[in-house]
Amino acid sequence: MVKLYKIPFFAAVAFITGCAVPTNTGLFSTAPEKNYTSMYLRGVFNWWDATEAFKFKAIDKDTLIVDIELIADGQPYDFKVADDTWSPDFNCGLASQSMPMNLNNQVELYCFNDSLNLQFIPLETAVYRFELDISNNKYPELSVTVAN
Repeated sequence: MVKLYKIPFFAAVAFITGCAVPTNTGLFSTAPEKNYTSMYLRGVFNWWDATEAFKFKAIDKDTLIVDIELIADGQPYDFKVADDTWSPDFNCGLASQSMPMNLNNQVELYCFNDSLNLQFIPLETAVYRFELDISNNKYPELSVTVAN
């Protein structure tokens, strides 16, 4: 006669899946730091090209800037912050609905392939500074001010 034993369900599952239990390698690993040093301001003002005049330049370890002249004609300028090849991890814009940026306010950027365009409407024709704060490596912040 064959004798059957009752095994608790969780023990049976643990025994059966024992080979599939992940090890602790990589459980708490973090994504590598992104390097934003080759970023460009790309938009309608430069035909969305990555040109040297629109490349961000480091002023310290957490701040990149680019100054450009914009004409105040009441229309929004659509743009993004991206590298020269539109890499998915360096295609920075908004995560949801696009609204014009306000002067002197920071906007958190969403740097993924499906990011949406940013917008800015200058109130006066002037040289504007686009400042990229990369102290939060996953979600950098962008602000626009009038350049001095």
